[in-house]
Parts: sequence; structure tokens; C-alpha cells
Amino acid sequence: MVKSPGGDEQVSSREERVARNESTTRAINEEIKGAQQATSPGEHVRILCECRSVDCDRVIAITLAEYESVPADPRQFAVVRDHVLRDLEQVVAQTDRYTVVAKREGVAAAIAVEEDPRG
Repeated sequence: MVKSPGGDEQVSSREERVARNESTTRAINEEIKGAQQATSPGEHVRILCECRSVDCDRVIAITLAEYESVPADPRQFAVVRDHVLRDLEQVVAQTDRYTVVAKREGVAAAIAVEEDPRG
């Protein structure tokens, strides 16, 4: 369990579950990105939607440069447009292929930073 920014041990299990699911998907996408390094700069690769759902099987077409800019801030994730959790995330960018969301301050943001695979 992660302490909230105020040090409060009361953590929303929903927020924590969401953040951990997204962090797991982020780690998988980092592996996909590593395997695609020979891809030409403008060519799309397929990554997993970095949403909260363990059961999500949606993929996003994204260039490596686009993907690289998303986790530059570990609180940001690339998701399918209809997978935005408006109460936990804010939209920071949008294309016709994906939406970039940032975790709002709190438990989900703290977990995203703590579990950032880029470390």
C-alpha cells in the first residue's frame, strides 16, 4: 500500500488497483518498444492500451517518438480514447489514434512514479 501525499494510510483500493494495472502495462510496452528499435522513425508500432483494465486487449498505433514522449512524465499514459477515467486522470493530448492522460495528484500518481520502469 502506498501512502497518499498527505501521509494518510487510507488508500483507495480502486486508485491503487488502477495505478498498478497501468504500471504493469507500461512495463510491457517498454519491452515492446525495445524490440522495435530498428523501426523507421515515422512507422507505427503497436502497443497495449495503458488503461486501468486488466482485461483490456486494445492496441494503439503509435510511432516510437510519440511513445517516447508519453512516459517522459511517469504520470502520463497512452490510452484508447474511451478508456479515460475522468475522476483520476486529465487529458493532456489527443490524436485520432490515442489519448494521453496524466494521473491527478494522489495515490495513482504516486504509484505511477514509484513503479516507473525507466526508474
